[in-house]
Amino acid sequence: MHYKEHLVISGIVNGLLLFILYGVFGVDFFQVELIIPLMVTVYIFSILPDIDHPASHISGILYLFVIYLFGSSIYDFYKTLNPMDLLKIALAIGIFIIHIKYAEDSYLHRRFPHTFTFGVLACIILYFLVNSILVTIIGLVSFVTHILCDGHIYQAIERDKSMWKLIGFKISKIIHK
Repeated sequence: MHYKEHLVISGIVNGLLLFILYGVFGVDFFQVELIIPLMVTVYIFSILPDIDHPASHISGILYLFVIYLFGSSIYDFYKTLNPMDLLKIALAIGIFIIHIKYAEDSYLHRRFPHTFTFGVLACIILYFLVNSILVTIIGLVSFVTHILCDGHIYQAIERDKSMWKLIGFKISKIIHK
C-alpha cells in the first residue's frame, strides 16, 4: 500500500475516533494546542512502520531531519563551540548510518518496525514528547491502522512473539548465572 493510502485510511479511522470521543465523552480536540500535534501524529505514525524501507516516504522525512540536525549542529558549534553540538552531529551521523545499514529495499522489508512492540515503544516516546494521552492514543491507532492495511497482523504478532521469546531466554540466562 502506498503512503498516501495509509494516510487517508488512518485519517478516516482517527477522524471517526475523535468524533466519537467528542460526542460520547466531550473530548475537545479542536483546541489549538492539540490540533497540530494530532495532525502531525496521524501523519508520522500512519507511515512510521515503513521506516525500514530506504525509499519510503517516512525515510525521506528521516533523512531531512538528519540533514537539519547535522547542519544546525555544525552551525551552532561554529557559533558557540558547545561540545553538546558535537554530540548532536554524532547522533545525526549515527542515525543515518544505522538507517542505511538496517533499511532493506525489497517487498520483504517488514521487520521490527512492523511489530506492535515497535509501535508501543514509539508511542511511549511520543507520550514523553507531547505529554498527551489523546495524542498518544491517536499515534497508536495510526500505527495499528498501518499494520492492518498492510494485512500483516499475523506476521507482526509472530515477530513479536519470537522476539519476546528470544529476549525472555536471554534475560533468564542472565538471571540464572
